[in-house]
Amino acid sequence: MRVMSRLAGLTRAAMLLVMVIAVSLALVVGQEQGSDPIALNVGEPSPSTFYASGPITVKNEDATETARAAAAAAVADVYNTDLEATDAVLGAVFEVFQNVHKGAQPIPVEPPDGGTDTTVGTTSTTEPGDDTSTTEATTTTTLPPEPLPRGEQIALLQALHPLLQDETIDTLVGLANDDRARVENGETELFPIVQQAALDVAGDHLIPGIRPTELDAVKARVVTEPRPLVLLPEELRDAAEAAVADLLGNYLQANSFLDDTATDLARQVARAGVKEVTREIVSGELIVAVGERLTAVQVEAIEGLDLNVADEETVPLRAMAAVAALVVLLSVVFMGRVTHEFWRDSKKVALFGLLIVLAAVAARIPEFVAGNSIELGFLLPAAFFGYLAANLFDSRIAVLMALPVTAFTALATGDIALVVFAGAATLTPIPLVTSVASRAQLNLAVIFSAVIQVPLAASLAWFFYAGDADTIRLSAIWGFVGGIASGVAALGVMPMLSSAFGITTTQTLLDLTDRNHPALRRVEDMAPGTFNHSVLVGNLADRAARAIGANPLLARAMAYYHDLGKTVQPKYFVENQFGVTNPHDRLPPEESAAIIRSHVSEGLRLAGEYRIPPDVAQGILTHHGTSLMRYFSHKAEEAYGERMEIRDYRHRGRKPRTKEMVILMLADATEAAARALVQHEDPTSESIRGLVEAIIAEKVEDGQLEESAVTFGELTRIKEAFVDALIGYYHTRIPYPGFPAARSTQPA
Repeated sequence: MRVMSRLAGLTRAAMLLVMVIAVSLALVVGQEQGSDPIALNVGEPSPSTFYASGPITVKNEDATETARAAAAAAVADVYNTDLEATDAVLGAVFEVFQNVHKGAQPIPVEPPDGGTDTTVGTTSTTEPGDDTSTTEATTTTTLPPEPLPRGEQIALLQALHPLLQDETIDTLVGLANDDRARVENGETELFPIVQQAALDVAGDHLIPGIRPTELDAVKARVVTEPRPLVLLPEELRDAAEAAVADLLGNYLQANSFLDDTATDLARQVARAGVKEVTREIVSGELIVAVGERLTAVQVEAIEGLDLNVADEETVPLRAMAAVAALVVLLSVVFMGRVTHEFWRDSKKVALFGLLIVLAAVAARIPEFVAGNSIELGFLLPAAFFGYLAANLFDSRIAVLMALPVTAFTALATGDIALVVFAGAATLTPIPLVTSVASRAQLNLAVIFSAVIQVPLAASLAWFFYAGDADTIRLSAIWGFVGGIASGVAALGVMPMLSSAFGITTTQTLLDLTDRNHPALRRVEDMAPGTFNHSVLVGNLADRAARAIGANPLLARAMAYYHDLGKTVQPKYFVENQFGVTNPHDRLPPEESAAIIRSHVSEGLRLAGEYRIPPDVAQGILTHHGTSLMRYFSHKAEEAYGERMEIRDYRHRGRKPRTKEMVILMLADATEAAARALVQHEDPTSESIRGLVEAIIAEKVEDGQLEESAVTFGELTRIKEAFVDALIGYYHTRIPYPGFPAARSTQPA
């Protein structure tokens, strides 16, 4: 025994040495050496973090150009006023008023004969004898001149100025004609006031200048906000203001035009006035962080300080190998101290070493695929190791795998974002795959794990790379792709590793619990009663395993195959004796006990033939433990008395050690006893509970559970799970007319 233990220790030491060498080679081989300059391209992620080795002043051409462009843009366009356009507008307005004034002037009338105007006179005559006399005298008078009728004035002006509204012409003609009466009455003329107001308003707009782009707004403002004519009577004021607004709205024109030459010259002067922008970098200042997109200033500073020229040894390879060796040693020490069952199994140690070496190889993937696209680094298949470790070992080893995966990523990439991602991605699938009970759940675990990596990668890119929207989006996409690829690769590799190292995985258990498995088909065909018993035991074991946190898939698989050996001589087991006599009635008890005992050894033999994994085959060896076959021991005691050897009537298996083995032993005994109970009486919840408690108590008293770690609290939960399940199986049914009555008052 001591020699075997020493040999096992030497084997594990050799494995550790191989691990260290293989990991060191995986991390070191291919690392670039020499002094070739590091390629730096503006707009691409920085391949490393650079600090200034000394002070340097760098011209910031981009900032200079931005400042000059801003100064040029701040220069307003230069406009020049066109005096000819101004005079033309004022002349057109004045011409309207002149035409109105001329139309209102009187026109002299010529006499008919071309001489003087018609005269009127009186003649004085004296009649004889009269005291009075009449005198006729003749007086010559000139007729005063009259203007054209208003209708003709309006028609003439409409022809001369067709753009003006009729109301405008009518108002102006009225003002001009009414001024004659005002003059005769000694009042002030109003027409000149309106004329001057129109010219003043036009000048107010023309003198500052009207640009072509402002013309419509100016015309609209003139029309909607007319100049008040306070010198006019109120009854004439609104019409006169509207007339002036209409007149100006038609005759105002742009008189201020863009001077392109002067504008360009002013902008050139503004650009020339901006000083060149520089950046002062002091010694030790951070120039750029890894992954940050490079600017022209940063590239010039790095190249100016010769920071892009690599040292003689770009990567300290000896230090890298030393750190890798320490990480491997630390992982192995943890495995040996915390998971003793794995450390004692050389195959498990070899498999763990293989995973560590693969983790070192995977850490180099970002180096080869990322290039200048730092987002591709999130293709790192860290989740691959979480899947494998959780399925091939357990959650403890899966969590442990995060240590080498994270450390090797740090050594290979030096990228803190990928280091954090590696650790988190390794842990992500662990809680998702350790409790699956179907293939659908296993596939969903892959999808959920990949989905979780989306915000993880995006957040890390946002925080560590100070990335823009494109960097964050691409990081999230590649994180999801890496998660899916890791899950698919793990599901593909897992069967090969489990077969090569004799390990039972979730996939293996799912295959074993498939009713089409050849071994299960053998049980169903050759021992149908045993098959039904095994299925019921599997259901009980599944429920109990869930109740105490054991592996329900493993418990169910062990239950399905625990009686595989009964297919060799199925008729010697009561559940398969339908319609035949019991052959044990004709056999001595010791021979019957030997036949019953043989189903364990035959089951182990068949398990080897059907390549049932050892973890599941342990259920065959331990489901009876060393329990006493009470029926045959009682029969032997009656036949042989004191000559009966009790050990001849005990099973020769192994006492259960794991929770799943304990559950299988109790479920097997409970189901068999419950089946016997229902054959003799109608079960009740009280009778079923009493039966389960008696079975568990009997196993405890017989010492069958003394090597297991199951607590009394867990036994209580197992008991409750069995009772609930059995009550559901053997519930009371309603009586059907015409069917045979039950054994008691309750129907079967």
